[in-house]
Order: sequence, then C-alpha cells, then structure tokens
Amino acid sequence: MTELVELQHWRCPWCGDYLPDSPRGTAIDHIIPRVYGGPHRRWNLQLLHQECNSAKGKKITTEALELADAHGVTIGMDIGQYRAGVRRRAAIYAVRATRQLGGEARDRALAAARNLTVFFPESRVHAVIRAAAEETSVR
Repeated sequence: MTELVELQHWRCPWCGDYLPDSPRGTAIDHIIPRVYGGPHRRWNLQLLHQECNSAKGKKITTEALELADAHGVTIGMDIGQYRAGVRRRAAIYAVRATRQLGGEARDRALAAARNLTVFFPESRVHAVIRAAAEETSVR
C-alpha cells in the first residue's frame, strides 16, 4: 500500500483528493476489474478512497482500456456463467447486429452468441458477431 500511495503522490486517482495517512478509509482497486478478466498484478492496482472504490465499482474506464491494450489483456466476461435471460439477450443482440445479412448469417451469429464472450468496447462485440455471420459465406 505504501508503494501504491507514493506512486500516486498521495492522491486518489478517482476523485483527485489526498488519501489519508493511514490505510483506514482506503481500498486497493483493480483498474481492469477482476470480473472482466483484470489480473491481480501490481500494474493493475491503485489505491482509492473506500467511497471512491464503491463509486467506481466494476466500471470500464479509459485507463482500463489503455492498460488492457498495453498488457495484452482481453476485457471480457464469459456469458456462459450467467442465467438464461442474459444469454438470451446476447442472442437477440447477435440477431439485431446481423439482421441485414439474412437468415443463414443470423443462424451463424446465434451460434456464435451462444458461446460468445462479451467484449468491451462494443465494437469488438460487433466484430465477433459479424465474423461469425460471414464465416461460411467466405468459404
């Protein structure tokens, strides 16, 4: 914690205010949230006020995206672990994203969505679905 606070010049990266002299009221935060595949490594940690950490939650920030690119981390969440309603929404999203490509493309997009890892930013989701939709039409 001492190393983190010194690297941050005793400032909370979330609100910009000074951090307290003692660890009470602070929390170690994963810049790329663990729920989205962020590793527990020094380069992915920062010290925030407890309230700031709660406010940040599992938000994907610009810093998280840049850090993920720099360290080759894919920010994603496997939808297979979620209940049927969430998986159904992913499938609906896949159909909407490929609506203009026709029935066969839609079927491939649905198949991809069943196994889809939801990536951030949204453009990556579109890329995965479009690649699946165009897969057999290229062959």
